[in-house]
Amino acid sequence: MPSPTQPPVRSSAQPSGTRGFAVVDFETTGLVPERGDRAIEIGVVLLDPDGGIEHEDETLIHVRRDLGMQSLHRIRAADLRQAPEFDGIARQLRGYLAGRVFVAHNAAFDSRVLRCEYARLGYDVPVHDDTSARSDHVPALRDDAITSHGSGSTMLCTMRLGSRLFGVRSLADCCRRFHIGNPDAHSALSDARATALLLHEYMRMVPDWPGWAARLDAAERAPWPRIDGDIARWMPRPSHMAERERTFNDDYDNAVEAGGGTDADFDVDPRTPAPPTRLREGDRIVLTGAMSQRRADWVDDLAAMGITVWPSVTKKVRLVVAADVDTESTKARKARAYNIPIVSERWLKAALANGIDI
Repeated sequence: MPSPTQPPVRSSAQPSGTRGFAVVDFETTGLVPERGDRAIEIGVVLLDPDGGIEHEDETLIHVRRDLGMQSLHRIRAADLRQAPEFDGIARQLRGYLAGRVFVAHNAAFDSRVLRCEYARLGYDVPVHDDTSARSDHVPALRDDAITSHGSGSTMLCTMRLGSRLFGVRSLADCCRRFHIGNPDAHSALSDARATALLLHEYMRMVPDWPGWAARLDAAERAPWPRIDGDIARWMPRPSHMAERERTFNDDYDNAVEAGGGTDADFDVDPRTPAPPTRLREGDRIVLTGAMSQRRADWVDDLAAMGITVWPSVTKKVRLVVAADVDTESTKARKARAYNIPIVSERWLKAALANGIDI
């Protein structure tokens, strides 16, 4: 939840939007938005009340921090440089969500992300569950009925329904039951599309469940706050990453043609000074981001060579090693301010393989 220093929650409301469902998936820096984890990508698929797809949209979201488990979501800091921040998409996103049932696979998590992102801007959004809906279930598949309909809820969780219907929870396992493909899993729009198709199949299985209409009614009545501010252009993952890949390849080719360009050149943040050619016993190094090697192992390996992993960036730190050299983590921003080199984990491995000065 927002800290006491954040703006007060705004309470003014305006009429709700179109009746139906809004299927949402977030990619995030981590699992605890209340403690600072942020949304870095959103996919939205809008459905009519019968589950038919009406519209879809997606964007990367620029955040000024490290990006967490990049091996999972495959988003790098450089990919977000030109992407809008959440305040730039908040108004348009409200237009997508207002009046619709919020749907996600693990809606408890995605709704927390949504509420925390809006709370950072001072808004309280009416996306919530009804505790009575936690008993949503199919007592037996032959009954073809889900008992509790959760009349006060404005959201719906396909993971919970999958668990009650089939005893499976993961998006992949639920989709497998209906032969639904998800060709780019852990990208927000692909996951949202798969979830939307899954919801449609659930609606076909139990068309008479009163929970569909109850949630549609509750969401349509829910008073959304008026969202102020400019509307930024949404930046989808495919076109943006294709451009990044083209630019990276062009830069790499130009560096090689100019002479001396190597893979190592792309393991150093060009905004910081060149790193030392060799490390020394007694050096202090700071680590930032989710490394491929466990942080505890790095601490042990470096300590065995007389190098200390320092907890924060000070002017006595010789090097910052980042999971992503373009990161905007607090440590990286401070390193740039102090003109301390930022290098990749791969650079560090190569430097240690060359030995250190004693």
